[in-house]
Amino acid sequence: MSKATGYIHDIAYPAHFHREIQPLWLGTMARFLGSAAPALSGSYSWCELGCGVGINLLIAAATDPQVQFVGVDFNEQHLAVARSAAEFIGLSNIRFIRADFGSFARDNNLYFDVIVSHGVWSWIDPAQQQAVLQLVQQFLKPRGLFYLHYMSHPGASQMLSLQKLLLELSRGQQGSSAQKLETGLALLAQMDEAGAFHDQPRLRTGLQTLRQQNLAYLAHDLLAEHWQPQHSADMHRRVSQAGPVYLGSADPFENIDNLSIPGNLQPLLAQQRSMAVRETFKDVARQQHQRRDLFQRSPARLSPAEQVQGMDSIGFCLLPGAAAAGPLSFETPIGAIEGPSAIFTPLLAALNSGPVSFAELRTLPAFAGQLGLLSQSLLMLLWAGHVHPVAATSPAATPQLQRLVQWIGQQKLALQLVPECATAVHVEL
Repeated sequence: MSKATGYIHDIAYPAHFHREIQPLWLGTMARFLGSAAPALSGSYSWCELGCGVGINLLIAAATDPQVQFVGVDFNEQHLAVARSAAEFIGLSNIRFIRADFGSFARDNNLYFDVIVSHGVWSWIDPAQQQAVLQLVQQFLKPRGLFYLHYMSHPGASQMLSLQKLLLELSRGQQGSSAQKLETGLALLAQMDEAGAFHDQPRLRTGLQTLRQQNLAYLAHDLLAEHWQPQHSADMHRRVSQAGPVYLGSADPFENIDNLSIPGNLQPLLAQQRSMAVRETFKDVARQQHQRRDLFQRSPARLSPAEQVQGMDSIGFCLLPGAAAAGPLSFETPIGAIEGPSAIFTPLLAALNSGPVSFAELRTLPAFAGQLGLLSQSLLMLLWAGHVHPVAATSPAATPQLQRLVQWIGQQKLALQLVPECATAVHVEL
């Protein structure tokens, strides 16, 4: 544990790939949200704050060699893995910097088109949080995108007292953070068996899920000195003071209010005009546990016609393991949603022939005059992992891509590279 940052240092954080922070995904989400996305093709710059072992950067750098990527992390164990991987793969367009965010903000002289941070904000001290915002304020270019993940109220609130118990218990123990957490989880299991949580079924389910997860991952999550869910309205105000404006979520499902909010609550949501009230209302309605918020500096809001024009050039393709036809059942955070065959079968059939542009999908009879329906259907397929935007220029089969696939296999990561989409998908080993 580092008292300076409040972050775990004695064990490495396992490699976790997050599709939502990849450049192509973020640019596509910005367009779906009605904003002119920065030109995330050709030469641009991208920075990840709290990059861990660098899996997100390695995939992005290998699939887009013209882009300059920078990863910053506190933990030398993380960066040793990341640098070794970059050297093995042969990547020359990536840099890994060991620094806390305050030091990086002081010493940095680079400007970025995209800054992302996942799994960091809610676990670091206020000074480090302010340094993140300082970096965004000083070094995010105009039209640049800022992605920020954090734990949110009210979904994460129920864990506050349990995390405090685990942290206090760990202070008097010997061993690694993973060993300390294992002892703490055993205590929680004994408390559960003794009936401590009998009136909290959601919490009991959450504890059962915790016991099945990687201890190193959980130690970074639950033994951080600074463990604090956030209210989205407060976060949006803080980020706006650094310049960027909230666009929406990098999670497609959360941008579809008429599906992600229970139907009986939608008339009440429609009455709310304040953005702060609307976002807080949605958090309460969904019992939001975490948020993946997307912001943009000096956003250019598009007219409906301009948005369609911008969307038309985006190509989409099926991912490995995608459904071939409807109907589909989407298991969402608020329950199962049925996707009718009349909508999804023609859409999936069109995509089955290879990459298809939004403009071409608009010509399908099922979506004639129904742009909103097409957009929502694509967002649901994106969210469920059936579909992904394709890169404007498909990357060549380079030695770097081949070695990246080899490295993923050596590390026994449950990932399959999808170079044409500049991403990877989770698979069963």
